[in-house]
Amino acid sequence: MQPVYLITGGAGNLACQLTFPLAEFGIRCVLLDVVEEPVAPVAAGCEYVRGDVTIAEDMETLFRDYEPRVVVHFASLLSAASEANRAAAWALNATGAFTLLELALAHRVERFFFPSSLAAYGGRLPDLIADDQVQWPDGMYGVTKATVERLGVYYARRHGLDFRSLRVPIVVSRYAHLGAASSYVSRAFMETARNGAFVFQVRPDSQPALIYTRDVINAMVMLLEAPAEKLQQHVYNIQALSPTAKELAVAIGVHYPDASLEFQTDNGIADLIDSWPRRFDDTAARRDWSWRSTYDLEAMAADFAATLATGDEKIA
Repeated sequence: MQPVYLITGGAGNLACQLTFPLAEFGIRCVLLDVVEEPVAPVAAGCEYVRGDVTIAEDMETLFRDYEPRVVVHFASLLSAASEANRAAAWALNATGAFTLLELALAHRVERFFFPSSLAAYGGRLPDLIADDQVQWPDGMYGVTKATVERLGVYYARRHGLDFRSLRVPIVVSRYAHLGAASSYVSRAFMETARNGAFVFQVRPDSQPALIYTRDVINAMVMLLEAPAEKLQQHVYNIQALSPTAKELAVAIGVHYPDASLEFQTDNGIADLIDSWPRRFDDTAARRDWSWRSTYDLEAMAADFAATLATGDEKIA
């Protein structure tokens, strides 16, 4: 029988991208989200279901009908929306995750995968962030991410659920959520390609950790499919690249030499970006499941520019 992976937040960028490599493993993906349709193409054979993870009864029906072997839990409100409506953020990001973890346990799901975020950190941080760095997130979104990490580890240690989590840096993708502060890198490429100009609102030396969409999907698949006996922990950091915004502008300019790339710093946005981690220590990910980043700044810029020219970002 073909294994089923339930992917919540299934209309989103990374969820859609993830379906392609999973399909190559012979996995049937059931994508769940509240919106009408996914934002990006999905692999053949996927099923898209509209539903709300905050409605426990509907989730119980979903688990009973589809009998998922694995849950991949993307569904969440992002940073700005979480600050604008803290109650909704807690209901979806925290209580929704608790509901799914309970259902995963009750229905004997084999694995529960949770993509966390660099937003789970905050405060004054060292330049290199270890897996066990103390977490004091500054925003509601990060608070809920850290909360679900702790919940998942509790379910793993106390109840034996195979919980796996990946703290993901800023993802660079043509399907990035353009309303999020973290989308400035993706927007820099996209607006330059479309309009021949982009204004950076961060500082030239702003340097948060980034990862290209092809790398992050590869990392997720690697951790999802890694043998449980090789994993020495439940939550992993990964490192890909950490260019300054000025270095990013130079890399973009190589592919759009006539573009106007300027800096007009918005201190509120810049302070938020500068509060995020610059570099992660991913020793454990390299040790346990052989993680390696493929895309440095030059490779990412070249591939993203080509992607924007052809319109094809599908993870093949």
